[in-house]
Amino acid sequence: MDAATDAPRVSRALAAGALVLGLCAAGCEQEQPPTRLVGQAHLTLLHTSDIHSRLFPYNLQLGQVDAGLGLGEATTIANVGGAARMSHIIGRERARSSRALHLDGGDCFQGAPIFNFYAGEAEIRTLGAMGVDAMIVANHEFDRGALNLGIQLQHNAGFPILAANYQLEDPAQPGASPLGAILQPFTVFDLEGLRVGVIGMGNLSSLTSIFEAPNRLGITPLNTTEVAQFYVDLLRPTVDVIVFVTHLGLDVDERMIETTTGIDVVLGGHNHIVLQPPKRVRDCSRYYDEEKQSHYILLNDERSPEAGEKLRRYCEPRDVVLAHSGAFAKFVGRLDLVLSRDPSELGAEYDPLNGYEVVSNRYELFPVTEDVPADPIVASVLEPYAQGLDALANLDLLVGYALDGSRRVSTSGGDSPLGNLIAAAMWLRLGIQTDFALTNTTGIRADLVPGPVTVEQMYNIFPFDNSISKMQLSGLEVQELFDFVARRSAGRGCVSQAQIAGARVVIDCAARASGGAAPGVATRVYIGAHEPRIACPNGDADCPGGAVGSCDVEASRCWQPIDPIGTYELATSNYLAQGGSGFRVLQRNTTQFDTQVQQRDALIDYIRAGSPCGAGDDGKLPSCRVDGDCAEALGEGYVCACPESVVEGPVCRTGDAPCSAGACVLARCRDDVAAYQRDVCAAAPTAPLQRQCEGALAPCSAAGEQCKYLACVDRRLGNFSDGRLRMVGQ
Repeated sequence: MDAATDAPRVSRALAAGALVLGLCAAGCEQEQPPTRLVGQAHLTLLHTSDIHSRLFPYNLQLGQVDAGLGLGEATTIANVGGAARMSHIIGRERARSSRALHLDGGDCFQGAPIFNFYAGEAEIRTLGAMGVDAMIVANHEFDRGALNLGIQLQHNAGFPILAANYQLEDPAQPGASPLGAILQPFTVFDLEGLRVGVIGMGNLSSLTSIFEAPNRLGITPLNTTEVAQFYVDLLRPTVDVIVFVTHLGLDVDERMIETTTGIDVVLGGHNHIVLQPPKRVRDCSRYYDEEKQSHYILLNDERSPEAGEKLRRYCEPRDVVLAHSGAFAKFVGRLDLVLSRDPSELGAEYDPLNGYEVVSNRYELFPVTEDVPADPIVASVLEPYAQGLDALANLDLLVGYALDGSRRVSTSGGDSPLGNLIAAAMWLRLGIQTDFALTNTTGIRADLVPGPVTVEQMYNIFPFDNSISKMQLSGLEVQELFDFVARRSAGRGCVSQAQIAGARVVIDCAARASGGAAPGVATRVYIGAHEPRIACPNGDADCPGGAVGSCDVEASRCWQPIDPIGTYELATSNYLAQGGSGFRVLQRNTTQFDTQVQQRDALIDYIRAGSPCGAGDDGKLPSCRVDGDCAEALGEGYVCACPESVVEGPVCRTGDAPCSAGACVLARCRDDVAAYQRDVCAAAPTAPLQRQCEGALAPCSAAGEQCKYLACVDRRLGNFSDGRLRMVGQ
């Protein structure tokens, strides 16, 4: 999304920025400009982005993409991330280059419990300890408001904070944030004679209400292309290289490059992707004048000869390097540039105004794995926060056990196992229990990793402190709601942007509503089952009308189409209820009631209410005296758990002594929980203390007892995809 800002306002805002630079143009003693470099030069750019509070290492089940990028073997669980490990890589790579900058692309806030309890203080202090040269602010930096962001930066940031496309309120106004005195559009580094201009571009598309004036952030968004070209023109005469650090997203990065001239490198973020290798995008390539046979860019200028007419600047397209370096502290990107200002190397089209041009580039991606040592300086900065989290929240507390984990995205683009699990937790919550539930797919921030499920994982999945709101919708409003979901999904590769429970929908990404400008229509919307129940063992054909999607195959029952004049009760997040992510159909609803029950707590309680792995319909595990009893009752993979029979060791096993009151538990549950508890003891500072911890804890015995009660995150809790969101027209 780009700001639809009028030219005079942009011109005044940018002119104010230029005025600051020109205050000493007259009457001040001028220093002689430094001697410019000649010949080739080398520059290293170290790039991080979208750290999302993953300051401590965490476990991740690797998919094919992460495995292909070097984090480990696909489908295995790897320990990745952590700011101390990232800092070691950055320091090592700095030492290997004479000219190096570390630039961060924003969204260092929000995504792990440390942000929920410390509001961004730890993230900013950690970046400072890592020695970041500059960072930009992005959408999640505003999750606790502009005032909190301003205070955190004011107290903890000793490095430039950039955002050229924000016009900020006067910090002297009562109640205003201090951001107007902190953020700057650009900064310039002199690296052994090579002058590098770094311009920051903050996010616009994901900041709720930023285009409503006035807004609670105190920000007026400025047009991306106009701002970018203005600062390129401002800096070009005095710098050798221009680098943009952005949080605009890949599409907007490309459009910005194509509609401007003079940028050398763009380091982007927001989409959580890695571009390996980086893209080469031609600037000044969007518009072409057939008559003059030349490309051009458009300039908004108050001096245009006719009202509304934009000036054209003709230019020769150049290659611009565009790199994205991933998210969640999994990677550090290194971009090496060979630069030259020698016309004999650059060809006849070389414009001396552009200073040094990129002759060649090499990009290297460094995975942040457990093999990477920790930087002791950053580790010491984080230690008090780790101790504080232990005191404030028992993040190691077990919630359940996930044999196979749960994915937040579906291979079909529709409903996902974790999405269905979360929606069911909202829908069935005692005291809420509505007709259907809906939450946004992008609000689910992590997969559920196989193995013991902890409170910390619940924070990683649901970092936002969103609560559940209830409201009444008519059938027509339900249709409007799902039509909006369809349009958002169609614009994002036909991947559903919502997860639901209590409803079934077919989303046609190719169809258009009558008079609709954008593709995406929700068809065959069903809420609630037929009463009396109609079974459908043969699928949709057994249901009235035989419509696609009307049969719930898992439960073998037919669903009821919505009644346009009927009334339906919805459970959703308060973020969506307030119009977040563009859900205006919910924002204007006047029946809203915020239950104050957090989505995270609803999910925790829903899992805890489940039965342990292997339990019968009554929720109880078979009793046993030896492992053979479990094999007979449940099959392979179960063991008889009781304290008097278990044998402690690196691998848990059942001894020869028969159990007096044993119960059959999943062997993997006992082994994984015991390993998890050993990891807790491994944090002890010395080997004797580690052995003492394990002796007192008795991991195998304790794990067997815990697995008798830990809920199993499986199909019985709804941890599966059943086609309730069916995507067609892809």
